[in-house]
Amino acid sequence: NCKARNIHRRPNAGNGIWLCSLVPLALLINAWTYPKSSSYLYKACGFISFGLFLQTVEIIFKLSCRRVHFLFNVATKFLPGIVPSLLIWFLLKIDPIFSFLIGLLCCLLFNFFYMFLLKRLPRSFTLGEAAIVTQGLIIFLFGAIINIGDSLIHKFPEKPLKEMTLILSVALLGLFLILLLIHGVPFCRKPLIFLILLATWILLTALLPVTDPLPAVLAVEFLFLDIGRVSVLLIYGGIAAVTGAFVAWKISKKSSTSVSIRKVFHIVIVFVYLIGIILQCTMLYLLSGLVLALFFVAETLRLIDFPMIAQHLEAIVGAFLDDKDAGLIALTPIYLLVGCSLPLWLHPAPCDLTDSTTFTLLPLIAGVLSVGIGDTMAGVVGSKLGRHRLANTEKTIEGTLANVVSQIATIFFLHFIGFLSLNLSSIIISFVGVTINAILEAKTDQVDNLFLPLVTFSIFSINI
Repeated sequence: NCKARNIHRRPNAGNGIWLCSLVPLALLINAWTYPKSSSYLYKACGFISFGLFLQTVEIIFKLSCRRVHFLFNVATKFLPGIVPSLLIWFLLKIDPIFSFLIGLLCCLLFNFFYMFLLKRLPRSFTLGEAAIVTQGLIIFLFGAIINIGDSLIHKFPEKPLKEMTLILSVALLGLFLILLLIHGVPFCRKPLIFLILLATWILLTALLPVTDPLPAVLAVEFLFLDIGRVSVLLIYGGIAAVTGAFVAWKISKKSSTSVSIRKVFHIVIVFVYLIGIILQCTMLYLLSGLVLALFFVAETLRLIDFPMIAQHLEAIVGAFLDDKDAGLIALTPIYLLVGCSLPLWLHPAPCDLTDSTTFTLLPLIAGVLSVGIGDTMAGVVGSKLGRHRLANTEKTIEGTLANVVSQIATIFFLHFIGFLSLNLSSIIISFVGVTINAILEAKTDQVDNLFLPLVTFSIFSINI
């Protein structure tokens, strides 16, 4: 029934409906595992994500029906929002009016943006992939608005991670509003108008009084007044320079394929994230959000055909595309960044090493392991040495085994050099998580960079 509703899914892929459960599982499992570190806002996000899951099921059910009665259609639009509202009211003891307002509003907004993505960005998503993206968007909008409002009305945050969260909330929320404006008002796509909007966004992000000192001053002091952070920034700068030179060289060779460039970037992102998570977690948290914003700005410049820039961006983006980029937007590089960052963004206290005796680094490296290491090794070994095909798939047994072995080897290596503490339960969880993500990588046709980190993160977060 999708075509009748002007919905064009990503070709050569299934619906991936099961993906709609991954974000709620990740949030609820972590809220259960880390109850002391999970704030009221985090728990509310978990309950809202459950409502968004129900809303997704409701939408997909209607898409499978030829006709839906008007009253049934209206009633079922509101029912999924009632569930998280009740959970927030009863379990978090929050004002009932506010609870129902946020629960219903979030689910209705999800309904709108989910259909918006599927209709306005044809051939870009499966139903499940669109669910993950929209769930993440709604949860971000809810958290960002609450954080910004609390800072403006009550008090400034004191912990570095909360300060960086506020800066990212302002930056990404402002960029989201600009992207909506550009989409809805063609006049805003003119180069001069776009530059004015971009400058306004940068100024608001830098000067909106949500932190003390102002965000621009705070970010500069945080990044450059600590020798450890400066050292990591210099390492990142060196990695970026070498990688940029490699990409430029590859692009200049007309015969080069995007596969080799993508795999090199997978390796690069492994080093970037492992260094950041282990040495400067809060800084990596800030930079990951800022780079995501830069990705969106660059993609917008490409899509509006910005003079003198768009053609160069087109060449760079073309080096990263794969067969799953069938729509208008180049999602592969964005998904790679998001996949490695999701554990940092979804963990209730990603950089608080004093959280409790149950804290472990393992969930934070779920994205790096599953996407950066496992998926890369599966592709390399499978293409070079693969001889035996898995049933009903083009993937090989050799590639899948390389996926599992490379992830397990990395986990034990980090344990032996003292960065990761393993016991019997965490070893069992590691084997289970790695095996499941390797099997899913081999057997599904959904975007690996998007769902594998969520699956692995959820399993690694289980405390037994």
